[in-house]
Amino acid sequence: MKTTPIRLILFFSSAAILLPSPAHSQRRAGAATDTELLEYMRGSGADPACGVCLNSANKSAENAIREKLLKKAAGMALVPADTRRLGSPEGVGDPDEKPAAPITLDAFYIDKTEVTLGDYTKFSTAASGNYPEWMKPGGKFNIYTGTDKYYRRLAGLIKTCGDCPVFGVSWADASAYCRWVNKRLPTEAEWEAAARAGSDGLFSFGNSPDAAGSFSWNETNSGGVPHPVATKKPNGYGLSDMNGNVWEWTSDFYGRKYYGARPSRNPAGPPLGDEHVIRGGSWAGDADSSRSANRAGTSGPNDDIGFRCAVSEAELLKESRP
Repeated sequence: MKTTPIRLILFFSSAAILLPSPAHSQRRAGAATDTELLEYMRGSGADPACGVCLNSANKSAENAIREKLLKKAAGMALVPADTRRLGSPEGVGDPDEKPAAPITLDAFYIDKTEVTLGDYTKFSTAASGNYPEWMKPGGKFNIYTGTDKYYRRLAGLIKTCGDCPVFGVSWADASAYCRWVNKRLPTEAEWEAAARAGSDGLFSFGNSPDAAGSFSWNETNSGGVPHPVATKKPNGYGLSDMNGNVWEWTSDFYGRKYYGARPSRNPAGPPLGDEHVIRGGSWAGDADSSRSANRAGTSGPNDDIGFRCAVSEAELLKESRP
């Protein structure tokens, strides 16, 4: 799997450089203040040794930010800020994918894999709620006590495949999980940019669905069930299962004609709606449904809908600074 390089925004902090030690907490009368010392060290008349000290302190501060950022972004890949053409050109795809347009997005991180059954179970146990549809106490779809057997055929997989993507969760459940891990659902535009991984083709791997089997679990190779995450090839950003396995919730409301009115920078979907956007196709669909630009809207859980989380680079940097 490729590792996406971490981009750092360099900054200079006097707090990182001139933190007074306890021994100097009582300053001598007439001694220079930290601000005055810093101004001198930055000035043209400063002793050359001051530059060495400043560079060393700044490097130390940068390394501290990097370490914090790497920890917070563990298991995620960076999608750099850029302007990309999102949507489908005329003659390709469905009407709700048009018009294609250049969309500018700020940098963000996104999970390399879909959220797994194992990880989601930890959340629902800790929260004593937000259970998948197949585990809701007293629910009709509960695989043990429910009257509807919709999920029961997947009971064995649910019990044994902790690395399989979670499914049967609502948009609200998915959003709650992402908040629990200090992240959020990706916007629809962010999701497509991540899925494309710099490609303008129908898929990140080209235009032919014949190659989908190497990157995707779909109806031709899944055997009618989801599979452990990251068992197919990742895309160019190191993201697995952006094609197939399970559909993925995004934060946006679904609007069939939204593309004709969306802003050109960081679009976040219509303000209201009855459905939310899902992306990526699933183990139950054909390869075409996993095209990078393919859109669908739904209002409830299903046995082939899961999600992954995202967070803006700016937010991670803000959290990582002292």
